[in-house]
Amino acid sequence: MDRFFLRHDYAEDQPYSRTILTTHVLHRGANLGAVFGALYGGARYGLSTHARSLPLVASIVRASGVGVVVTTGITAVMLSARMYGKQEIEWQDRSWRLLENKPQNRIDEWSASGALVGGVLGGVKKGLGWRGITGSAGIGSVVGIVGWAVYNKTRGPGEQVKVAKNLEKTIVKS
Repeated sequence: MDRFFLRHDYAEDQPYSRTILTTHVLHRGANLGAVFGALYGGARYGLSTHARSLPLVASIVRASGVGVVVTTGITAVMLSARMYGKQEIEWQDRSWRLLENKPQNRIDEWSASGALVGGVLGGVKKGLGWRGITGSAGIGSVVGIVGWAVYNKTRGPGEQVKVAKNLEKTIVKS
């Protein structure tokens, strides 16, 4: 996300803070919905003879699409409830911290790239409808996150993106 929105030196100078935070929360909601929907679709396929009218992959992808839509809606409501009445500086601080977090920005990039590839592949397949395209994009975004984790782990200790700073250097001894 840091490639699209410039991060300022101070949180109180951060523009588009509501857009940044909302985009991030809805993106994570879509990821969560894709996982839950895929799990539900697989379980329903295994437990219900009616669900077996479609192939397993189609059932998982379509259920994932519904999960993406439902969970994104739920996270939108939860974000509104959580941030209701908050001052602008609180939105700016949260969005500034998101832009400052390099591993989170790389995860967002890989996840968005996976969603784009998944959505295109889901759109190519005939007969899945909006649930198939949305589900393919959601599954692609989750695959992107897993891909980033594997890539970050296999790059070697000198190349990995540091998730946390060395806390021993920040301890002040009195």
